[in-house]
This record gives sequence, C-alpha cells and structure tokens, in this order.
Amino acid sequence: MKPALIPAMAFSVLSVFTCTAQNYVTLFADCNYQGKSYYLEAGNYRGYQMKIDNDQLSSFQVPSGLKLTIYEHDNFSGKSKTYSSGVACLDNEWNDMASSLVVESTLPPGYNANDYVVFYNDCYAKGFSRTLGPGTYSGAQLGNMRENISSFSIFGNLQVKVYTSSDNASGYSYTFDQTQSCLSSSYNDKIKSVVIEYRTTPGNYGGGNYGGGNNGNNTDAVVSFYTECNYRGNSVHLGPGYYQGDKLGMFRYDISSIEVPSNLRVKVFINNEQLSGTSYTITENSSCLSSTMNDRIASVVVEERRYGGGGNYGGGNNPPGGNQQVIIYTDENYRGQSVAVLPGTYGNMSLLNFPDDAISSLQVPAGFRVVIYEHPNFGGKSYTITESKTKFYLSGWNDKTSSIAVYRDR
Repeated sequence: MKPALIPAMAFSVLSVFTCTAQNYVTLFADCNYQGKSYYLEAGNYRGYQMKIDNDQLSSFQVPSGLKLTIYEHDNFSGKSKTYSSGVACLDNEWNDMASSLVVESTLPPGYNANDYVVFYNDCYAKGFSRTLGPGTYSGAQLGNMRENISSFSIFGNLQVKVYTSSDNASGYSYTFDQTQSCLSSSYNDKIKSVVIEYRTTPGNYGGGNYGGGNNGNNTDAVVSFYTECNYRGNSVHLGPGYYQGDKLGMFRYDISSIEVPSNLRVKVFINNEQLSGTSYTITENSSCLSSTMNDRIASVVVEERRYGGGGNYGGGNNPPGGNQQVIIYTDENYRGQSVAVLPGTYGNMSLLNFPDDAISSLQVPAGFRVVIYEHPNFGGKSYTITESKTKFYLSGWNDKTSSIAVYRDR
C-alpha cells in the first residue's frame, strides 16, 4: 500500500469506461446538440416512430456500447450510414435527411450497464481510480494502473481475473468475485492485465478470508459477521462494498453478532436480499443482535464512515432504463449535450467527450457524490454535490467546471 494520493494527483489516469452506462442515444433537431431532443433506446424506428420529425435530425449523441444507423427513406431503405459515436452536426448529405433509424447494442449478451469494477491505486478505495466494464484489458490498456492496483470495488454480478505475469491476460491467473479492500502482497501493485467477466455461479464466501489474504485480524479493514452470539460460530469478514443475498451465501439469514471497526459502518437489510426495504445502520460491535435483526439479515452494505449520509439505496432522477449513474448536461433542466459518468476521477472534461466549462445541470442518484473543480487536474475552487441540480447558476457554478470526480459512497 502506498500513501494515499490527493485528487489533484489523479489527472494522469484515464477512466475509459465512461459512457457504456448510458443505454440510449439522444437525437437533436439542430446542430451542436441544440433544439428539440429525444431519447431512443435499442430498437428499430420507422419515420413515425422516431419521435423527432421526419428529415429533421441534425445532431446526436451515441454512447459507447451502442451504434446508430440512419436511413435515407422510411422502412429502413435507401442509403444508410452507421455511427458509433456522436456527431455535433451532420454533413450536407445527411443533415435533415434521416427518415428511419436503428439503435443497436454492441455489448455482449447479458450485459448490464450497472455492472462495472472501480480500481484504485491505494488500499481502501483511495487514491486515483479507473472504472472498467466487462472485457479484457491488457497492460497497455490499463495504462497507469498497470502494476499499480491496490484495491477495487465490484458492482454487479462480476468477477475479476487478474494476471501478474502477463500483459496479455494469459498464463496463470487468480479470480476474485468480491470487492477487495486491500490486496495481499501477492497481488498488490503486481497486476499486469485483467479480465472482467460475469459470474456463472455464486462465489465462495465462507471461511472468513477476504481481500486476497486478509483473515479478519485487520479490524480496520473489515466488518466481521458471526453465525452465533458473542462472536462465535462461522464467520465472514467483508470490506467496503455491496453484498446482496447471493454474495452473503451461507451467511444470509444466519448472522447473530457483528464486529464493526471505528472507521467503518454497516447497513443491514432485513428479509430482503436486494439491498432495499427495512434497514438498520450499525456503527459499533454487537455481541448479540436483537430479535429484529438476529438471523434476519439478508443483504448488507459496508462503507467507510467518513462519508456520513444514510438515506435510500437506489432512487434518484434517472434517464431511460432506470440506471444509477451521474449524468451531466450542457443546459439547465437536464437538456442539451449529456454524458453518463461512472465513479472515477477525470482531470479534464475531454476524458468524457464533454466540453470544458459547460455543465449547467446534473442528475445525482442517491448514494453518489460529485466534486466539481474550477480548473483542470482538480485545481482551483471545488464544489461537492450529493443531489440533482436543475440550474447551476443558482450556485454560481454554471459553465465553470473543468474537472470532475464521481464517488459511489453507498
């Protein structure tokens, strides 16, 4: 583990998985993402289904993971052209010429935009970060994170296969299916390439080992759960992360006592394996849980206490598809050019294919925290946001953001 870096040192890291979270294209009647706008998810759209008027399409945004094919005539006939990224203004051949279109996913079957892994260069989800979705990442693709990963957080039904002897994801590997709060010396700063893939079977959560070698003795890193009162019986030790019922495995509905270090807290959900419904937040050791919780805990969230908070998981004001991502917009009231931003640090707005000094509104789901900065590379004044903002001018930050950091706190 290296000393934690302050955000200002994160500018050299590129977070390449920035737009796959957005599962729709945005169509605009005018160039430069202006005029009437419409969202379209994957599907085939004849002229009367396009929402935007026939022969009125002038610009559009296509996030990574989708492609857009426009056709000259209705019913997908005539000339066509396919785009895998946004266009600020169609050329004369196509401006105001599209009469039908097709939106298609380029992602593998079963892909879920809420499934991703955030890698950190320090233990306990600190330092600079990089967010990656399912796929294979060579040493060159990892960039500054090559041999520089100390912890990572897994969101969704994913597992991470790491390679310490190959830059090309070949040879010996080790697979993690849980969030790792601090990698053991066998992997810390030694990972050269990774494969992120969907789990086909539930992970093994028994035995008490967590974090690639932690055995529960490092009480500053993990919350310990026991099947019997007085910290007895089988145990499992979990670092910061989200643990639905399948991740708790044999421990769901079988927790009777909990050890919580001073720097962590745990939110437990009663009789619900999906992190929703009745919940209680525990910030200290409990040698024998009350009858309202004993053997009734079905899912948990472990988080660092420095963030404060509380509130509901999920919710928020979301784009089509109900995804839980931060979305930034160039105009007030969630209009204009937009991009979905996954947790990570972005030293300049070009990393998001978003113009500099242009944020006028943003959507922030519950459990997310956004810090915007006046200058590139996290310089100048900063402003922390934990809820959606329809009009940035009310806070004096309209069109003044040059770098941004997004955190998922719970």
